[in-house]
Amino acid sequence: MDRYISIANNGALAKPGCNDTCGNVHIPYPFGIGPGCALNESYTIICTNSSKPFLIKPNLEVLNVSLRNTTVTVNAPIPHFCSSGNQTGAITGWNSSDLTGTPFFYSRSYNTMMLFGCGNAVLNQNENKILSGCTSTCEFNIPDQVTTSCYGVNCCETTIPFYLSKYHLNLTISRFNSGNCASAFLADQNWLPGEFSDSLQFVPVVLAWTLQSNDVRAIYPCPVEMTYLELESGRNVETFLCSTCELGGTDPEQFNPYLENQCGRNPKQKNGKAAIVGVVTAVSVLVLIASMFTLYKLLKRRRNRRIREKNFKRNGGLLLQQQLSADENVMERPRIFTAKELDKASDRFNENRILGRGGQGTVYKGMLTDGKIVAIKKSKKVDESQLEQFINEVVILLQVSHKNVVKLLGCCLETEVPLLVYEFVPNGTLFSLIHNKNDDEFPFTWNLRLRIATEVAGALAYLHSAVSVPIYHRDIKSSNILLDEKYIAKVSDFGTSMSIAIDKTHLTT
Repeated sequence: MDRYISIANNGALAKPGCNDTCGNVHIPYPFGIGPGCALNESYTIICTNSSKPFLIKPNLEVLNVSLRNTTVTVNAPIPHFCSSGNQTGAITGWNSSDLTGTPFFYSRSYNTMMLFGCGNAVLNQNENKILSGCTSTCEFNIPDQVTTSCYGVNCCETTIPFYLSKYHLNLTISRFNSGNCASAFLADQNWLPGEFSDSLQFVPVVLAWTLQSNDVRAIYPCPVEMTYLELESGRNVETFLCSTCELGGTDPEQFNPYLENQCGRNPKQKNGKAAIVGVVTAVSVLVLIASMFTLYKLLKRRRNRRIREKNFKRNGGLLLQQQLSADENVMERPRIFTAKELDKASDRFNENRILGRGGQGTVYKGMLTDGKIVAIKKSKKVDESQLEQFINEVVILLQVSHKNVVKLLGCCLETEVPLLVYEFVPNGTLFSLIHNKNDDEFPFTWNLRLRIATEVAGALAYLHSAVSVPIYHRDIKSSNILLDEKYIAKVSDFGTSMSIAIDKTHLTT
């Protein structure tokens, strides 16, 4: 029982001019020792020469007072019921201490109902309404009856209801109890069952206490509407708040929040306020930075969109859309790519993706979102005076469809210089094959040379005579002839970025 001596509240404060200890127990306000030292008569503590504090009502010994938990632990008497032989019967007539009319009630959160011995224990209210109960079986051959917990053999425990101010106990002793005594009672959950014996007369019980609204106004002169009692989960009063003082966040070792003007002297509370101000300031700064960053990204996105729209118009995008819509010779509609699509396809035009460089631009390998591999040609800067001619040539090249001519799939006009997207031809140029020193790996036979020459000639004949407007390449060389996976020749590098019209009957590149 010594561990219930109050040591947690060694700094608890009594009302000025009043003693704050009785024996080894600290008595903080609203409790008080003697007249005028307590909030009201219900909180008055009697301290006699025995050095043991007692509540005035109910007349129970006080073991500990907790301001934080709003509880007072008391020493409560327990009943013992004994039977002779195999006698079995219900024993009634034992009533608990009556807390009605006091600010106290038996705490559900900190107490448990326990039965020692074997039988049935029932907690009643008004001798009729059953509130709780448990049953234990008999076993007398185990070394220790109970050590640290009740598990249903010779001992059982259960919870109690909310706001219990009094109770009536019924105990039915099992006929197998063999003349042993049994006992049922409420006890603090921290009390160890191993301490029970037939000679035990008292156990610690936790009483929750709460202030009434008139008591709150007596402590703090604040408006009624600013005073409230918070009930949490139906168990007991957890938080008492009036104006700037909150019990739930205070430290009883530092000050007593129930004494007038004590809230303002709490150093931890001041530190808490400073911490709150710091947290609020930090959060505000973070929100401001996040807002500025979001605004910056939004303005940057809007600026980039305007630049893309400007480039699209300057590069003849509207003219291209108009001509493609009006041209019936275009069998397969080309794709007008966005700058974002090609930027992603080429990994932001990574140098590792470069397939080749030429006088008219750089070619990158890219992969579209559908998995298709393409060649993206980033041309050098185009003379704005030649943009209309450039668009006309793009429209004509989009009509070209021959197995030996690299297919133009589409273009992008949102960038500063137009981007052309071609089909990807994997086996490089004819120039590389001719000058390849590893002839043993892939012999360049005369039959293959003749076939490639025939395919190039067929492609040129198609460009000169089969398309609606003849196209003259004017730069046929081995580095402009590509080879696919089957080494089929494909004429490439039409140089549309530098083409100049000779007359209205044909194109040269």
